[in-house]
Amino acid sequence: MRGFVPVDGAFEALLEPEEARVLASLADQLAGLLGEVADDAELVEADPALGRLLPDAYRDDPEAADEWRRLSRRGLAERKAGFAARLSADLADAAVASQTTRIRLDEAGAIDWMRAIGDLRLVLAERMDLADALTSPGGDEPSDETGKETDDDLERRSGMAELYDWLAWMQDDLVRALDRAAEAS
Repeated sequence: MRGFVPVDGAFEALLEPEEARVLASLADQLAGLLGEVADDAELVEADPALGRLLPDAYRDDPEAADEWRRLSRRGLAERKAGFAARLSADLADAAVASQTTRIRLDEAGAIDWMRAIGDLRLVLAERMDLADALTSPGGDEPSDETGKETDDDLERRSGMAELYDWLAWMQDDLVRALDRAAEAS
């Protein structure tokens, strides 16, 4: 991917077909995950990644937290699924292309992309136990009974870390493009 640049009130970037396919697939998975959870409180409680996407609004007041979940969780999940769906839809042509494709987003689309990418990063961070690795001494718990991560675990985490870094770069690049456009106007 070549970064976003402001162009005539919009934002453009160049994506390779494989990049577009990966990003569209992630967005589709996120939209599907959020669609499943809208009415399933048990699923949110069972999956820490969903807890990061749909956190309780009142951690010290269980009654208020229950009320918030009842009144707001569905709407929040639907909005987040909508951001992911927008990301996927905007990538549809690029994902099936055979060559580099120019993506053009209006400001609302750019903001939706930032939100969806942020949600993807939250899910990946939780799946990688990134929060635990940053806050607890020694990082993660080992993945097998010998106390060492297996080669498969290391490869999976390495791939997820690269994906996380790419999404972080993309989100940062989009924020900077929005800032440049705001400064220019």
